[in-house]
Amino acid sequence: MSLVMMSTTAVPVLGVLRNILRTGSVAVWWIFVATYCAMWIGFAVFATSLQRIMTNFGWVEDHRSAMWLTGVLLVVAGAYQFSKLKENCLTQCVAPMTFFMRYWRDGIVGGMKMGFRHGLTCIGCCWALMLLALAGGMSNVLFMVLSAVVMAVEKFPAIGKRVTAPLGVVLLMGGFALLALQFIFGVHSTNHLHN
Repeated sequence: MSLVMMSTTAVPVLGVLRNILRTGSVAVWWIFVATYCAMWIGFAVFATSLQRIMTNFGWVEDHRSAMWLTGVLLVVAGAYQFSKLKENCLTQCVAPMTFFMRYWRDGIVGGMKMGFRHGLTCIGCCWALMLLALAGGMSNVLFMVLSAVVMAVEKFPAIGKRVTAPLGVVLLMGGFALLALQFIFGVHSTNHLHN
């Protein structure tokens, strides 16, 4: 999933950077690519480690724990859709030329700084939606494809920002509904045990 999300943003960004560097050093382009990829690999390692920890604690296999976790992740992802940070990151991700005009740095170190910043910005767009894979299942191909499509559409300049708020509403509604059901059934189960 990290590879799919990285590529949807990376292709236009790398194309713009190549055009800017047409007469400049190709090393800057490669160091940008390496740093950008390193950011995504770091996030993938973090997400995988988080899933392993949750599996070790039994939160994934236990149905009730998994449902609570899913509800919380849906609410967090839904709320993040309305945050200023999400809006800023999405704005920078869908406008590569604007990003480079604002954050341009010369030389190899500059390429590294820009790759780091753009990688961080792209992760800032998607981290909450990507963590839903912890609930939906990282091995669930259908969930991964659907998530990748949603996140890719969100990065289309023409329609991306029109998708963000409705998606946030759907995620929040789903999360609160799931948490409410878990609370109701949890109380019902507890009362049944006491009786």
